[in-house]
Amino acid sequence: MTALRRYALYVLRAAGVFALARHLTRKQLRILCYHSFSIGDEHEFNPVMFMRAVTFEERLRILRRRGIQVVALDEAVRRLQRGEIGNGETTITLDDGWVSNLTIAAPLLEKYGYSACVYVSTEHLGAGTEVFNVALAYMIRCCGRKTLTLSGLHPQLDGTYAIGNDPAAVILTLIGAAEDAFPLRERQQLLRPIARALGVDLDDVLRDGRFRLLSRTEMQELSRRGLDIQLHSHTHHLPDGAFDAVAEEITSNRRIIADVVGIEPRHFCYPSGEYRDQHPEWLRRLGIASATTCDPGLNDADTPVMLLKRFLDSDRTSPIAFEAEICGVNELARRLRRTARRAVGRLQPGHSLSESDSR
Repeated sequence: MTALRRYALYVLRAAGVFALARHLTRKQLRILCYHSFSIGDEHEFNPVMFMRAVTFEERLRILRRRGIQVVALDEAVRRLQRGEIGNGETTITLDDGWVSNLTIAAPLLEKYGYSACVYVSTEHLGAGTEVFNVALAYMIRCCGRKTLTLSGLHPQLDGTYAIGNDPAAVILTLIGAAEDAFPLRERQQLLRPIARALGVDLDDVLRDGRFRLLSRTEMQELSRRGLDIQLHSHTHHLPDGAFDAVAEEITSNRRIIADVVGIEPRHFCYPSGEYRDQHPEWLRRLGIASATTCDPGLNDADTPVMLLKRFLDSDRTSPIAFEAEICGVNELARRLRRTARRAVGRLQPGHSLSESDSR
């Protein structure tokens, strides 16, 4: 966000626009989305996935200062469906099930008396808790090398890669090749030889659980501390070609979570926020009560419960921009943009003026 836009938001807040926006959007549910929390410098290379504890606590202070009620997901969905959202109620969600949800987020949530939902994938419970894709991306971006040479790992992985030209492309290529060549447990074992090739100390990279998901006992501890463990698919992937494949993902995810925490989950989060037209109906058939996306916006009684919108917060989002989102300022701006686009569309050549347009 530019300094000029931040200044404009401060002016709007001082003029009472934030309070007005909150009143106008009071019947809409806010859902906030977070992932992991930075133990070292992770937020510097991926501020959307990793947030500093100080930033997260700042968010919680803003919610308290604004008097915004934080409600559990299940209760929020019930109120939304009954048309009982009346004061901009807000739900906090955490995606994937990172260990920092327990070590960093849980104590802060307890400090402020707030609930949260943790959407957990479960394949890692049988393979190992380090996240190959994210740790790999971190090492490549932070190693300072211009090239990476791998040999003796697998024909699909071996070769020399020009990191300096396009690190993102190298990361995607290696992730794709590793997924094609190895199951999850063996992909995680690739981290050490790749780290050696990059001249990186893997133990230092992984210290204090920086790139680790929750174990079974940690999931149980999180549940005991009042956080709600819910569905995120078994392999962090939702197939789109066949209902049976989706059913396998959800059934496996649900069975394992129920076995670990003793409560059968009913709510779902689309992995990476990706979904297809057929998914909402398939999820209903599987007994899912709600599903959240990463589509921006607030939710009202007309929002499909299988396509709930969320605000994907970032460590780089300024406090005033966050406050603008939870107060509904950004939602009103989105409405104005949609109205403007429709108006421009009506002016385009060939547009037929409907009866409603002519009124």
